[in-house]
Amino acid sequence: MLLQFIATKSYKLEFECFFNSSQQSLKPQVQHFDQSKKEMTHEQKEAGYSSPHWKGDGPLEVGQERPILIKVPVKSLDITWGNDARFWQVITLSDHDTREAEFEQGMLLLQVNWIEVKGTLNITPTKDTKYEIFYVVKFRVDAFGWHSAPIKFKVRHKGEETHSHVMALESYREKHDVWHEIPGGEFSVTASKDPEHVEFGIFEVDSDWWKGGMVLGGVKIKEKSG
Repeated sequence: MLLQFIATKSYKLEFECFFNSSQQSLKPQVQHFDQSKKEMTHEQKEAGYSSPHWKGDGPLEVGQERPILIKVPVKSLDITWGNDARFWQVITLSDHDTREAEFEQGMLLLQVNWIEVKGTLNITPTKDTKYEIFYVVKFRVDAFGWHSAPIKFKVRHKGEETHSHVMALESYREKHDVWHEIPGGEFSVTASKDPEHVEFGIFEVDSDWWKGGMVLGGVKIKEKSG
């Protein structure tokens, strides 16, 4: 095997959200969960409360042939509010969608104000290689809110931000019920015996615009030829 990959379980919540019914804030907070902490308290666990955020905990799929293709399923991603059925839902993709997207499950975004989806991997390459990141996404016919909420794509490599760009997804939304591979940045690794840590993610945390009707199939990381 040419490469070694390890799906990491780290998760960092870098915001505080407040909800007050009298103020009608657009960033809701689930009751009984202290969002200033990475993990729930012992008392919360004993009481049966669960985190409203989806914590990535699953294997990656690594191709054995060149060019290398790494597939990151939705269960391996950290998704803010992803464990709250008011905002995101895990769905099983149809046979047709599985063939098109190359994933068996997806996360359906019902409605959300704050988008934060992150993934990590550790890679030990045998040669200098450049990779491209693609988010596999489909918009439903009733998708909304994407014309006024540009999405930020980021990549961090060895603790440094190496890529950032902002893109409005309205042109993708207009082609609904079609799977898109939306570019999310690039990174390069050098041959080494030590693993290199890579983080990637999509964010929309600046506007008060609600968005919904999107299905996230997963993330593909492709070896770039040339």
